[in-house]
Amino acid sequence: MSITIKDVAKQAGVSVATVSRVLNDSSAVSEETARIVNDVIEQMGYSPNLLGRNLRRRETKSILIVVPSTGSFYGGVIKGIQDEVENDYDVLIACGYSTRSTELRLLGMLANHTVDAAVLMGTRVEAKTLDALSAVYHIGLCSESVEGSNTLTVLIDNRQAAYDVITRFIANGKERIALVTTDDNIIAPSSDDRLRGYLEALADNGIEVREEYIFRKDYDFTCGIEAAKRFLSLPEPPEAVLCISDLLAAGVIKEALRQGVTVGEDLEVCGFDNVELCEMITPMITTVAQPAYQIGRTCARSLVESLRAGHTPHGTIIMDHEIIVRESAKL
Repeated sequence: MSITIKDVAKQAGVSVATVSRVLNDSSAVSEETARIVNDVIEQMGYSPNLLGRNLRRRETKSILIVVPSTGSFYGGVIKGIQDEVENDYDVLIACGYSTRSTELRLLGMLANHTVDAAVLMGTRVEAKTLDALSAVYHIGLCSESVEGSNTLTVLIDNRQAAYDVITRFIANGKERIALVTTDDNIIAPSSDDRLRGYLEALADNGIEVREEYIFRKDYDFTCGIEAAKRFLSLPEPPEAVLCISDLLAAGVIKEALRQGVTVGEDLEVCGFDNVELCEMITPMITTVAQPAYQIGRTCARSLVESLRAGHTPHGTIIMDHEIIVRESAKL
């Protein structure tokens, strides 16, 4: 038969309430009593039903992270979240597959008290539904925003980051500047922000926007290769390219090198995110660094603080970005 908390209390000569206080590290129990109870717990091999206890409290000490897909950038954010909450919360990770129905099903874990909070790294859930959920449950968005939503969001200023890259290209004498982006601006509205920064920087410097210099498709490495093929086939190929992910930049670089183009000289390439890949290929990729780890920690801290305070978190927190100059561009 399994050992119960009543058995422990009887053996230790204390009340069930006292054993409960010891299990919860309450300061209302003397050190001597706590020692006696802990000795009995060890001797009897008692294991408290943590799930049952947490559900009675209507808390599970768990946080759900929903990623839209697998990707190296998410690892830094997840580590930041885990390090921030490691002593207090378990972290569950699930893939939403960029599907609204899957994301909503996973967020149902908040309603049935399977988790205390949820972090989304890009979502197809619209602002109205998201705000309705975040008014009741603890939800945070990392790296991607939802237009019109007041749900807690932690990210960089993507428009400004792209603007900074393009203005540096221009300051270095480049005028034929291309952009490799995605046509999916729902799950990744940062793509629109980066496009906006690109367009604004060109306009502010009196450079005409050339549609043939904008490639829209997906985040895949092969899309970077396809973009480079298109750009390099033009009568006037671009002198510089901003890619909205490092994976796309790696694809552009691979194809440019295959065609005999000297990357960093004939064609400068800048990526986005600063994932480990940037230093694994030659030439190493110049990129915009997002503070993934700090984004994760900041979001987790806000969620935990709001859980303890008994209110749901809202608003946007903007983190600093940095341009890391390596071999593929002289920014």
